[in-house]
Amino acid sequence: MDNADIMLELNHVTKQYGRVTAVKDLSFQVRRGEICGFLGPNGAGKTTTLRMLLGLTHPTSGTIKIQGTDVVGDTPGALQSVGAIIEESHFYRYLTGEQNLRQVLRLRGLEINAQALRERLDAVGLGDAARRRVKGYSLGMRQRLALALAMLQEPAILILDEPMNGLDPAAMRDFRLHLVNLSKAGVTILLSSHILTEVEQLATTFVFINHGQLVGSEGPDSSQQIQTLMRGRDAARLGDWLASQHQDFEPVEDGAYRVRLEDPDDVSELIRDAVNAGLDLVEIRPYATNLEHQYLERMALDQGGLS
Repeated sequence: MDNADIMLELNHVTKQYGRVTAVKDLSFQVRRGEICGFLGPNGAGKTTTLRMLLGLTHPTSGTIKIQGTDVVGDTPGALQSVGAIIEESHFYRYLTGEQNLRQVLRLRGLEINAQALRERLDAVGLGDAARRRVKGYSLGMRQRLALALAMLQEPAILILDEPMNGLDPAAMRDFRLHLVNLSKAGVTILLSSHILTEVEQLATTFVFINHGQLVGSEGPDSSQQIQTLMRGRDAARLGDWLASQHQDFEPVEDGAYRVRLEDPDDVSELIRDAVNAGLDLVEIRPYATNLEHQYLERMALDQGGLS
């Protein structure tokens, strides 16, 4: 992919509120058609980052670009192809779902197409509730209406902050399938959620942050790498040796390291070299982990190691 495929780009972004640093030197990219899981605990700086992406607050330093356009320098231009659900969406409670969408189009000075509105509402499962007042909607229904609102102008990019809150399992499945279909159609999605099982089924890339800083990322090529867990009786010596061999590795638990290799044949060579170096290995096995494990691992390492 070339630079034209970079849809979202943050470069050394910092956001300070007085003496409090909410986001610190954060850099990452999201490419066309990716579903990027943007993950971290409460207070990690996720919502602040999303608000900066949408021009709702400005970074103290660093740059944010959407399809190459600087968000601070040209907010309307940067956001013209962006749809978003951020924090809890607010609607006119005494209007129906369909009337709420019509009102937004009026405020934006856009043409109102009744068929398109119905299609948006049908797509998020609100076709039968389109003419009910929003005051009678459940939280899950309001989340679906927010997605319909975000999709009104057929955006190239969706920025979603906890969009699955309040959805029951069936609605969550439908929502997930809708996002997958959008991604297949080329829509780029940045998704922040605490529901890791859902993010794991959706995302093609991951960005992990904590205390406002990047603590890890997983790209689309990560799953193609051979990942091996190595545990040594002397963890420090094993780590020093891996570094001397210029291996791509990181600590994952006490005395163990995850080593990323490009070819299956590299595993046997790695073991042979370690034995020849006199290392006392106590465990070597394929390394596989789910998103929850990766998440907890990243957060624990950010705190200085697993307890």
